[in-house]
Amino acid sequence: MSVDLEATLARPISLAEMVIAARATLAELLGLDTTPELSLFTERRYEQGRRVASGRRLDAAELLSTTIGDRIERQPNGMPGSIHLEIDVSGFEDGAWLLVIDHEPETGGDPECVFSPYRTCVSVVVALAMALAVADRTGGQFTDDQIQLLQPGHTHPRHMITATRLPPEPGEFTQRCERYLRQFANLGGWPRDVSMGRT
Repeated sequence: MSVDLEATLARPISLAEMVIAARATLAELLGLDTTPELSLFTERRYEQGRRVASGRRLDAAELLSTTIGDRIERQPNGMPGSIHLEIDVSGFEDGAWLLVIDHEPETGGDPECVFSPYRTCVSVVVALAMALAVADRTGGQFTDDQIQLLQPGHTHPRHMITATRLPPEPGEFTQRCERYLRQFANLGGWPRDVSMGRT
């Protein structure tokens, strides 16, 4: 089952701005003052579901200089370009994959980010915060066709944040992620695992 969360980009955004916005959105959703750092990795490789190359963490300069939402160079076969990254949650084994897709200009489609979380509460909430942050910051739309936290779903990210955020109160990050997702009765307690553990 796919559990992608998507955001269209109405304007370009740097990876640095995306990460800052995602942490702010994550704090707002969970009612926390601080949240773990988010790191972006490239060049990770998997074989039969197992990571065989740890990849390279993008440094601060790369995050500032790398922009998504502008036109990506076409692939040699003429297909739209794409960027693949992986998001790590500092201090945890949780994370998500990020695919940035540049659609054919003639179709009129905006570039989009697709966030695919690992199957844990922490990962899903982080991916959700990232998708909402990208859509909110760029004036794009948020799409949740697969998990369906709310039915019918919201496409305006600010409405989704306002409708689902937890009230501010103290609490541990993983517990707040679980509490956030358990408000959606239609998920039936999914995902079962709160976190993949601490690093």
